[in-house]
Amino acid sequence: MTSSRIKDPGLSAQVEEAELAWLRYIMPITEHYCRQISQRDYRGKRLACWTHIRFNMLPLGLALVESGAEIVWGACNVDSTDDAAAAYLSQRGITVYGWRGMPQADYEQHKQLVRDFDADYLCDMGGELSVAYLDREPPVQGALEATTSGLNLLRNYAIPFPVFNWNSIPLKDRLENRFHVGNEVWPVFSHVTWLNLYRRSVLVVGYGPVGKGIAERARALGAITYVADLDAVRLTEAQHHGCIPVSLEEGLARCQIVVTATGVEGVVGEEHLRQARPGTIFFNAGHTNREIDIDWLYRQPHQRMRAHVERFDLDGTHIFLLAKGSLLNLAGETGAAGADLFDLYTAVILRGISWLFDGGAQGAPPGVQLYPSHLEQEIARLSVKLYGQVP
Repeated sequence: MTSSRIKDPGLSAQVEEAELAWLRYIMPITEHYCRQISQRDYRGKRLACWTHIRFNMLPLGLALVESGAEIVWGACNVDSTDDAAAAYLSQRGITVYGWRGMPQADYEQHKQLVRDFDADYLCDMGGELSVAYLDREPPVQGALEATTSGLNLLRNYAIPFPVFNWNSIPLKDRLENRFHVGNEVWPVFSHVTWLNLYRRSVLVVGYGPVGKGIAERARALGAITYVADLDAVRLTEAQHHGCIPVSLEEGLARCQIVVTATGVEGVVGEEHLRQARPGTIFFNAGHTNREIDIDWLYRQPHQRMRAHVERFDLDGTHIFLLAKGSLLNLAGETGAAGADLFDLYTAVILRGISWLFDGGAQGAPPGVQLYPSHLEQEIARLSVKLYGQVP
């Protein structure tokens, strides 16, 4: 197998064992499954992962290594990788492909390198890994998918193996999508821009579960919050939550801050960027880094203002883009803040992988289907039992 392609293997020294122990302590559900899985014999199991590589994913990776599984892991976003975490995983026997700020060409090459591994099981965020494995014979035995963007992509293909969608399960849809992203996005926004939201006008593009949480949190932080969505029912719901429904064009004319949360590439294109008020700040909170047309934008004159803030000059006006259009809450380099919020979901991933390894998907029909309800219920019961025991 090709060796890891990461920023610097020496960065693994930045991962302090005491910090890792603290992470395990504040993520008790994940730690429960880590202890279980690390004691199992999963030798011969071949898993390919295409996810964000973050500090809070380390216990998951280490447990799978201890079980004997063979793992290759690629970064599903060009800007979200924690380079110290990537180096740490590589040092402990996982082949890792990715670093923060990698060029798109390397991203595509890494996808092919992961595919060359010829895994039997997939853990995907964005659907790209499942698409890469469509030609495997015999088909992959099972896959996990975590994002709206991935589900949108997979609708375009006849998938010859079962893909278990955990993006739409109540635990994720009602909690992570609905509340946690919004909780994490705005502190990162303030960290990156030095701006608060009081009296500022914010346009949230897309009022699905993620957009709802972002909009409501913006209101709570003092913003005048507008919402653009193609679904009139969602716009009615936005009104009930105190937001102002507008067309995308009207919102661009009114708002100083624009955030995309649709899971759809190209939702804000050249014509929209040209319509924006001078000085508008754009950023993305969806999985794909193409919700805003950054390909066109980076062909315009631009300059770096500070870390994660760039100015673009557009024929007599100017706008700002944060984190190169990548999802701000992960690309903004604010460390592992809020790692405990993801405890449920690293547990969902880990429990799902062990279920696949144990043959849980045998007999399942091909194509996208919901993550098993009995696994979700098991994790939720454990959450009710364990929480309250950590600060």
